[in-house]
Amino acid sequence: MRRWKYSLTNFVNCLANQGKLYPPLFLLKIKLLMTKGFFEKIPETLKKFIDPSMPREMRLMAARGVIPVPPKDLALVLYGLTLEEDKEVSIEAEKSLKSIPEGVMVSLLADTSTPSELLDYIARNTDSESQLQRIILNHFTSDNTIVYLAETLHSQSLLDIIANNQERILRSEDIVESLSKNSAISRSTLDKVISFFSLYLSKRGSVPEFLKEYESHSETSEESQEEVEPTVLEDIKESFLDEIDFSEDFVEESEEDIGDKKRESLINIIKQMNIAQKVKLAILGNRDSRTILVRDPNRIVASAVLKNPRLSDMEVINIAQSKTVDEDILREVAMARKWAKIYQVKLALVNNPKTPSHISLNLIRHLRDKELRALLWNKNLPGVIASTARRMVQEKNKGEAK
Repeated sequence: MRRWKYSLTNFVNCLANQGKLYPPLFLLKIKLLMTKGFFEKIPETLKKFIDPSMPREMRLMAARGVIPVPPKDLALVLYGLTLEEDKEVSIEAEKSLKSIPEGVMVSLLADTSTPSELLDYIARNTDSESQLQRIILNHFTSDNTIVYLAETLHSQSLLDIIANNQERILRSEDIVESLSKNSAISRSTLDKVISFFSLYLSKRGSVPEFLKEYESHSETSEESQEEVEPTVLEDIKESFLDEIDFSEDFVEESEEDIGDKKRESLINIIKQMNIAQKVKLAILGNRDSRTILVRDPNRIVASAVLKNPRLSDMEVINIAQSKTVDEDILREVAMARKWAKIYQVKLALVNNPKTPSHISLNLIRHLRDKELRALLWNKNLPGVIASTARRMVQEKNKGEAK
């Protein structure tokens, strides 16, 4: 059965969008459930305006904003009336809600006493960045609302606010999954989220004993420490990561090759994992797990492998050579101080046609003559890399001739 991650509002919308014929009574019961939950949260003085037993003309007047209440209270009434079964009333209420002045709405959305249902409704029906910012920063906004915004927003500044909320990130795997699906999110923002996980696991003692020696000498771990405010993490006592465990086959290293049959079994099991399980395994898993997960199509999963303290230089060289990893992973490898110093990594990146051209052009000047000349025979490289290599070889030849 499909899990409805967002809200009752989203549930009703999905039913409608799927084009299925649901009994009107069923949809009515869902809306009544939504109305009841909201009805219990608003002041007694406002309940009369959204009471279904009130005459239709009175409800219609309220939906048009023609009632003697302050603007903030009017917004609560109007939202309640958007849930009306009467289409004319609900449509008028939606129009009136959209016409509330920006200043009033921003103040309402920042108020921690504002019902989460109203915050969710505005989040799904506004393009105002100032309004969305107040919703994201409001601690009483539902995680389900943040899940929706994490997947649908295109503003990097708003996505950064979501990603910087360590408490929410570590509490809700659905928020993490939504962020990982959003193509608008920057690599640095995703990297920060992964750093939260890595440091949380370390501080909570979730890192196995045999991993701690690797972790203490890991430059990647030190870079993570610089990115995250540790005092916030100290206050977080639990996370969805705590409930995820793995067998030895996924975590402990083996000197022997596991064989094709067992490898195929690991691949199939990992494919069935959700994003949260994959991310934790990417950070703590053994070489076989890392090899599988670094090729995962989800960016946050593949990037998490690079935070694994046991990731060896040889593995990084293999990643840099791989034609099956995402170019974002190749970009991260090239930008990491620890690996950028390794000559074989530079050589592998330049020879990999998936490496972004601007990165290859920056690395090509570090290649030795033999490897530089070998680029002339690599037919898979982008034209700009091949032509640059040819020009550099010609310049070297002229210099030697003199």
